[in-house]
Amino acid sequence: MKKHLFLLATILLIISCNKTSRVLIDVREVDFKNKSDAIIKGTPVDAKWPLDIQSLAVCDSFLLIWCGQQDHMMYVYSDQMELKGRFCTIGRARYEFLSRPRWYSSQILRSPQGDALIPLVIIREGLKVMDLQKSLESQGTVITMQSEFKGVNVLEYEEDGHKGVGYSAIYYLFLDNDINHIFERNNHVILDNRVHPDLSFDIMDDTARIKHFNFLSKIEWNDQEYLRGRLFKHPDRNIIVNSFTYMDYILFFDLDNDRTFAIHQSGSLSLDDDLPIINDFITDANGHILAEQESTVHFSNAAYAESFFMITYYAGDYSLNAPNPDTAAPELLFFDWDGNFIKSVKLDTHVADISYDEGKQILYGIDRENDRIISFDLSDVVTDITKYPTIMP
Repeated sequence: MKKHLFLLATILLIISCNKTSRVLIDVREVDFKNKSDAIIKGTPVDAKWPLDIQSLAVCDSFLLIWCGQQDHMMYVYSDQMELKGRFCTIGRARYEFLSRPRWYSSQILRSPQGDALIPLVIIREGLKVMDLQKSLESQGTVITMQSEFKGVNVLEYEEDGHKGVGYSAIYYLFLDNDINHIFERNNHVILDNRVHPDLSFDIMDDTARIKHFNFLSKIEWNDQEYLRGRLFKHPDRNIIVNSFTYMDYILFFDLDNDRTFAIHQSGSLSLDDDLPIINDFITDANGHILAEQESTVHFSNAAYAESFFMITYYAGDYSLNAPNPDTAAPELLFFDWDGNFIKSVKLDTHVADISYDEGKQILYGIDRENDRIISFDLSDVVTDITKYPTIMP
């Protein structure tokens, strides 16, 4: 009997050792879950905010608000929260927009003179770059650059003898402050004239691919929801981070040093596991779908500084045990740009988007339910994490 058990254990060990991971980059196991202690209280920022606030970004001494109003979609406030300008309108004039543009990841570029440049992409039309300083000086939207770059790929394919056209959203960031030098995240690809799920990354220059990264050796249709995520970038260097929405993975692309790797919460669901269906369906007695209940959000919104970035996290006990998961407050996790976990704290308010003022050490977030901005004083937290021995200079 003991001989049989030993043989079975040996076989299982060989099978587990021979199992090849489908993840094609180095993955480091880390432990960042349920490490928060202090609660950081948010304070509503007193200002006359526009309606339907959608995203925000700190730029120099200004707070930029992007909203859903068509008369002016961008509002610019001073560090004293005085309104300094309203820009970007829907219309057919030279510096207006035919349809609502997308300010992806609230990225801000810099001109050779140091002016803040805001890239705004009109899906299927192209890109316009707004010069913030010149717009404030003239009190009108000033577009300094335009490009035909579109945020959507048109996929032409033929399936079962029928031709079709699909659209695959490109998630991207601009490198080296150059609108023609782009890092792209691709979700779909055409293979054998069929649309297939994909998670690959490209560096593009003037529409030509100059580098390609594959993340997984194979992808199933059921993987698509798990592969959702957000891109953000180091404020100055070409370090791109891709956090996952429904799994405890964060990918790192250190392009200047040719390093690509990932970190993964030890013990959590892995891409090498048999992934369950991500959404649960609530049905009646007859099996009719009444509602679709989404899986737990893990990483959500990110803000960043020179030495570290922070990201809201909803898959820990603090958020999961909240009375109402839809309005649960997140934890705020801090990592350096080498993927080392530094610290985490708890926020007391649910926020839909965040941006960090490194000079004032204040985090801003959007309270969409009340159409207002919440601020969090992180000075004590930042003082603590700068003592971290491996923090990047």
